[in-house]
Amino acid sequence: MEFHVDSYTGEILNKTNNHLYIKPCKELEHVVAHYTITFQNNETIPEGSVLHLIPDVSGCFVFRFLDNFVLSVWGPTTEIVTVKNDLNTVGSKFFVEFLPGGLYQVLGIDISETVDKKYELQDFNKELFEEINKHVNTMTTFDEIVEKVNTILTREVRKHRIDQCIAHWINRIIKNKENVNTKQIAEDLGFSERQITRYFNRYVDMSVKKFSKIVRINHVIEEFNQNNFTQLATHHDYFDQAHFNHVFKEICGKSPSHYLKNMSDFYNEIYKF
Repeated sequence: MEFHVDSYTGEILNKTNNHLYIKPCKELEHVVAHYTITFQNNETIPEGSVLHLIPDVSGCFVFRFLDNFVLSVWGPTTEIVTVKNDLNTVGSKFFVEFLPGGLYQVLGIDISETVDKKYELQDFNKELFEEINKHVNTMTTFDEIVEKVNTILTREVRKHRIDQCIAHWINRIIKNKENVNTKQIAEDLGFSERQITRYFNRYVDMSVKKFSKIVRINHVIEEFNQNNFTQLATHHDYFDQAHFNHVFKEICGKSPSHYLKNMSDFYNEIYKF
């Protein structure tokens, strides 16, 4: 089974040397950040090269078209994940990059089972895996895959509605880069702090504080080309440079200066925040 990036003819968000980014259908815009097709180019990647994936608190599906079709589930990540850099050594792969809370809406399971872990979809939902596998085996283009995945995920999301009050706050934290706490959300919604904690654990399996930290660091990384840490720290409402450095190292495992010097060794998922 083999798919080629050139088989996709629909509208794209962006294209890099190894990635094609595609918008989901309108019904999934609150669940899926984008679809990604990875493909090979002529660049040589040193043997043993790895990529350090920035925590994204979201999760994804990974379709691998090998001798047999494989669909892996990556749970929301709260720490750096290191993977082999195989972009130019394997054929195309197809990713469903979820927004925070999106994986819950598709699988309808306790997300704590998936955080910082990788599983195969058939371990969680054999029926869903077999349905997707059956359709993929009859397809020859990425256009067909995008259309079918849109249809299947839309159906699954209708089964697992997320509480809209909490969804509003998840989206607010993402868009406004807010440093909020459980008490603030509880007072706004008229819920107890215990209820808010329970909702966040169910949908993203982490505290409001942790979620806010990781989202804000992702926003900072998007602006790293400015190369002015003090300005970035101030702009994103960190107490001072030392506080910014501490939080960055807590989330990414390295200092901001180390990250900047070795950016090619890291991968930050764009269009997710």
